[in-house]
Amino acid sequence: MKAFFPFVLVALSTLGCAQFQRSAGSGYQEGIPYVEQKDRNTGYDRQTRQTAYELGKDPASLNSEDLEEIKTRQQLRQLERSLSSKKEREQYSKILPWLKNDSEKVSFLSIPSIEGRQQWINRNNIWSRSQAPQEEMKDLIETQDIAVGMPQDYVRRSWGEPMGVEVSGNPIYKNERWKYQRQVSTTQGFRKETRYVYFEGGRVVGWETE
Repeated sequence: MKAFFPFVLVALSTLGCAQFQRSAGSGYQEGIPYVEQKDRNTGYDRQTRQTAYELGKDPASLNSEDLEEIKTRQQLRQLERSLSSKKEREQYSKILPWLKNDSEKVSFLSIPSIEGRQQWINRNNIWSRSQAPQEEMKDLIETQDIAVGMPQDYVRRSWGEPMGVEVSGNPIYKNERWKYQRQVSTTQGFRKETRYVYFEGGRVVGWETE
């Protein structure tokens, strides 16, 4: 689980600021704003590199399809930040695990009103996805197994309620870690096994066992 530490802002007086020697990259020299240079190794700016890592891609070897994915993810993050009301955020949070990909999320969030988004949900039968798991997911649930891409609701059906839930960042985005414990049989008898399941956007992105 990632830890987040608040930044401490220190207020400096105008007189105090004048005593500092400012560098060329500070954004103050000669009144010219600082513009971030592209990375020499990759040719991409910091935001592009960060989004590439977020998507599990190497910024040094991006192709046209990768760049399109990065562009869509950045558009999605901007639309998510534009959700201004509690009602909008709750609506998005509820359907988030049932949206298939970033493009579908962008299509939903690009609609300018809650009522219009609700019509989109109804028109695309989003709630039917929770009631009718795909055949592969159905098999996993029946065998009490999980897989990458599995929605949180299906994990509950397969493994039951977690004994602990930790949330990373804003809860509406459903970036969480669930903790499970169970007794497993070994040659030395039974031992307690702890499992952690990681979710991004309400879908499984990985897990680990202790």
